Amino acid sequence: MKTLLVLPPGGFLTESEHMMPPLGLAYLAAILEQNEKKVEILDAHVEGLSWKDLHKKLVGSNPDIIGVTFTTETRFDGFKTIKIAKTALPNSTIIAGGPHVSLTAEDTLRHIPELDIIVRGEGENTLLNLINALESKGDFKSVQGISYRENGKIKNNPPEPFIENLDTIPFPARHLLPMDKYNFNVDVPGKGNLPFTSIMTSRGCPFGCCFCATSEVWGRRFRGRSPQNVIDEIEFVINKYKVKGIWFFDDTFTLNKKRTREICDLIIKKGLDISWFCDVRVDGMDKNLLKKMKDAGCYSIAYGVESGSQRILDEVIGKKIELNQVKNVAKWSREVGIHPRGLFILSLPTETYAEAKITIEFMRELGGENSINILKIYPGNEVENIARGSGILPEDFSWATKHDQNIPSLPSVIGNAPIFIDKLTWEEIGDLLFEFAELQEYSIYKRIPGAIKNIKSYNDLTMLMSLLKAYLKRKIRADN
Repeated sequence: MKTLLVLPPGGFLTESEHMMPPLGLAYLAAILEQNEKKVEILDAHVEGLSWKDLHKKLVGSNPDIIGVTFTTETRFDGFKTIKIAKTALPNSTIIAGGPHVSLTAEDTLRHIPELDIIVRGEGENTLLNLINALESKGDFKSVQGISYRENGKIKNNPPEPFIENLDTIPFPARHLLPMDKYNFNVDVPGKGNLPFTSIMTSRGCPFGCCFCATSEVWGRRFRGRSPQNVIDEIEFVINKYKVKGIWFFDDTFTLNKKRTREICDLIIKKGLDISWFCDVRVDGMDKNLLKKMKDAGCYSIAYGVESGSQRILDEVIGKKIELNQVKNVAKWSREVGIHPRGLFILSLPTETYAEAKITIEFMRELGGENSINILKIYPGNEVENIARGSGILPEDFSWATKHDQNIPSLPSVIGNAPIFIDKLTWEEIGDLLFEFAELQEYSIYKRIPGAIKNIKSYNDLTMLMSLLKAYLKRKIRADN
């Protein structure tokens, strides 16, 4: 049997100038190849395929199994891909996987009749076992980690145990992708614009921040690849694809500090001329570790701060960090020559306008580059529970149907996921975003043409008009 793994048109909402290979699909393909299964990958996004082109590609490939992955933001593109696949190849088995469907399995199967099976959670072993069952025409109902329909009822098999030794997973099957089309280039200080790729070295997160569902998908226990295994992949992508930079795509690269130091030591020992950046937690950092990372080529780190209010961090998010730790990491990073970037969120549960202003002021105190996002609602986390309980999401809300106009969202700017609006008004959010833009010396005018071009609904228009209103009020205050 032949399997075709598909990333729909639209991808993962990655900007066109920073497209990256879909590692999840490449990992699945690698495990299938290792077990002598026939597999192809179709990245419809990087190939620039239209929906009509996609239909032709599916028919031309003629797979027995079609696996589709997508995010919450791009789920409607994913659903459309599934429907096109079933129309093009009605006898194929259509499978979906990834974090979104893992956390909305019953809802998705209930509303997307063209979808046959969902692979939940960590998919390598589950997909392999499922294909083995389909090939032998056996009973896939015993395959762990899948959801499906049986006599009109949705069945959820027990989860597949997590892979304990990540070194046993082969490197992603990048050779099945058009690697020359992934123009993920980054301007590295002192080195210019360098070709980058992404590598994931660990899975799992022991923390349970209210807005994140990573631990639901990858588990609460940190599992890290061995330092030598990581170095082997770095050397492979350097030699094979001539990359000069790495984005370590881990949720928290430095969670195991000993492992991080060993990776850095190996990079230094082997003399690998590679620039890299990663995401960290501030409570897992110290100056000596930062210096070691700098010596190994790290030039930038991003760390989740989320809020400048300690109350929000402690009582709402469950972040388990102190603001002084944030200040220290920013200070130490600059001292060793690493560029720090704080990540913040607006409109957290119970957050008042005064507390949100404190966040902006904390950014001002930190200085340097920071980024901010409006809190979006994702399936499977505490924010979704709060949103459903408070009526932000109605009782009959489904992730698989188009949003009611009363549910805040702004697909043209931040992706098609509901926005969590609690204490802050949309105008106040707009005012805070414009203050942030001024603080970062970021021109909002660059985003206007794209936002207007991507208006797809009345909801988009009204949200953008509210932002414009906030901007005009701010300008009037400034002029007076």
